[in-house]
Amino acid sequence: MRRRWFFLGAIALFFGGLWALEVRPGQLIPSEGGREAAADFLSAAFQPALDYEESDMRGGEVSFLGKIGKALWLTVRYAVVAMSLAFVIGVIGGVLGSRAWWSQPNLFLQVLRIGTRLLATAIRSVHELMWALLFLSAVGTSPLVAILAMAFPYGGTLAKVFSELLDESESSAGEVIRASGGSGFTAFFAGVVTKALPDLATYALYRLECAARSSAVLGFVGIPTIGYEIKTAYEDGHYHEIWSYVYALLIVVVLFEAWGAKVRGLLTKGTPSRVDEEKGQSLSELWRGRGRSWFLRFSVATLAVGIAAGWMAEDRWGAGVGWEQRERNLDRFTDEMVPYPVREADGDWSVFGSWFSEKMSDGGAVALWRTFHVGTTAILLAGGLSLIGILFAARTLASSNPRGVRDGGGKIRGLLGMFLRGASMLARAMPEYILAFLLLRVFGPTYWVLIFALAIHNGGILLRLGAEVIDNTKSQASEVILAQGGNRSSAYLAAMMPAGFNRLVLFLFYRWESCIREATVLGMLGVASLGFLISDAKVAFFYDEMILWVGLGAALVFVGDLTSDFVRGKLRTFE
Repeated sequence: MRRRWFFLGAIALFFGGLWALEVRPGQLIPSEGGREAAADFLSAAFQPALDYEESDMRGGEVSFLGKIGKALWLTVRYAVVAMSLAFVIGVIGGVLGSRAWWSQPNLFLQVLRIGTRLLATAIRSVHELMWALLFLSAVGTSPLVAILAMAFPYGGTLAKVFSELLDESESSAGEVIRASGGSGFTAFFAGVVTKALPDLATYALYRLECAARSSAVLGFVGIPTIGYEIKTAYEDGHYHEIWSYVYALLIVVVLFEAWGAKVRGLLTKGTPSRVDEEKGQSLSELWRGRGRSWFLRFSVATLAVGIAAGWMAEDRWGAGVGWEQRERNLDRFTDEMVPYPVREADGDWSVFGSWFSEKMSDGGAVALWRTFHVGTTAILLAGGLSLIGILFAARTLASSNPRGVRDGGGKIRGLLGMFLRGASMLARAMPEYILAFLLLRVFGPTYWVLIFALAIHNGGILLRLGAEVIDNTKSQASEVILAQGGNRSSAYLAAMMPAGFNRLVLFLFYRWESCIREATVLGMLGVASLGFLISDAKVAFFYDEMILWVGLGAALVFVGDLTSDFVRGKLRTFE
């Protein structure tokens, strides 16, 4: 009954969102001029450029492929350096926000812990593009802007997740250390952190993969990553060059994901020991025979070298404008971020309410409402499509022996499953912002573009996670259905999906908060939402309005984050 009401509510919310956004199927059909431009743009995907499209650019000091390589290098370098800083923030915030760190918490420590977690949630609620806009407005363009714009939200995310992983880690070893007279410090690091270390490392690597995508997107606000080159080529009408940049980005992100998946697998499963299970072995023999992975060691060394090289390769992190100009920009920004009526009233904040009401009635409330529905409609579309795709992408259903029961037709389903898993990987690799940017050229500025961009990316993630849930869920009922002659669809719908329902919904809500977060910035591409208001305020140098819209977007993400945490917590009680 609970599942039935959930599906009915999701369907009602999906079509309610389409109604609220006033989207129509006819908007998916471009005009005649739009169809010609879309055809040129899509045909260029099959002929990516290997050299500049403008003949004047050929034969210059930097070749086209060299330009791609430099943009990729900056994209990866900014991502690695930003994550090194975010990791420090995450470790400090994760420890301070963890219950396991405070063995005997008093009121002050409880306030510190809760305050740390709220601060982590708050800074992660502001999208990295919004952080970049704020820093660009305050101090001007510099490489440090890109680093801080990613380090803050990613540090907040790491702090939140690290604290949760530490709290959920098995703490019996720490309790034994305390009972034996060990200090709380020793008990925490030896008994709790050691146990949670593989999960902490695997999540940090996952965020590094995400940072590579985010670094590319920062190019759309002026940071010289590969996103900047994509935007420039788009403005010049060089469609073949666009696809060259996109394919290069996809290759790098897919390689990052494959490397990260390999390392995460080694950290999670470990490597077998080379010592025979015999008695009487010394500690030195056990140490020499411990499980080792040269791939893991090489990865750690490469990552350490990459972080050091990333920091050292930039000799002027604050380059772009002089310090005097930077101070003037900062003074102006901090002055004009105060609402205009408050400045005119010599700091009297009693006039803030009327100014806020005016801005909300002039379009802020509608933009907030539409941003919510863009994110919600997109995740429901992604969830519905992924539920269908899981039937074919799950390895246990795509094999010739589903759940150990011999069945025919496995080859076609196996090929279809491989295709869906490959498409899922490509969808995950492409950032939502760049997807929306490309779809704008095909469909024009409609809400369908934002919905499809979010649904494609998140659908790829949900398809992968959902297939793993089905593969790892034990269901005797599905085996009985298949053994009695039932087909795979019946086994999936009647047994396997209900058995893994709670986990699937957990992932849906996890991605919903990410969709809300991304929806707050996709409007910067020209579709009316909070992101559009933010971009418009920045162009007009209305910093007070920009701060207002950024704050509203962060508040929306914050509420979505808390709602998602609440629902996921309730669902865990039913597992």
